[in-house]
Amino acid sequence: MTLQEAQSFVQAVLTQQKINRETHGNTEADDKRNPLDWGVIVAEHVGHLIGALRCGDIQKVENEILHVAGPLLECWNSVKTNAKQTCNYKCSNCGEIFTLTEVNDKCPLCESKLIRI
Repeated sequence: MTLQEAQSFVQAVLTQQKINRETHGNTEADDKRNPLDWGVIVAEHVGHLIGALRCGDIQKVENEILHVAGPLLECWNSVKTNAKQTCNYKCSNCGEIFTLTEVNDKCPLCESKLIRI
């Protein structure tokens, strides 16, 4: 694939994403969708893509690839913008392990030092 072909594909995906939002979506609600919601939409379209592949209709296959890629791009964006980073910590005193979304250096139970694991 040439760079020009790749750029053409990316432009087609961005156009499909815009069409999806205008035709089927609600921009405010779409912006708040979590990655799982987008993943379910992607999976539905993968089924349509497989059906098109089995029929051998190249135009339908091309359309379904874009119908998969549009929500997949939304899923990617949701992961990148909405996912909270978590870290695991172990208390140096009581040995409890915690998964926290914020950096913390004190155990919530005994206030001893936490060690990132």
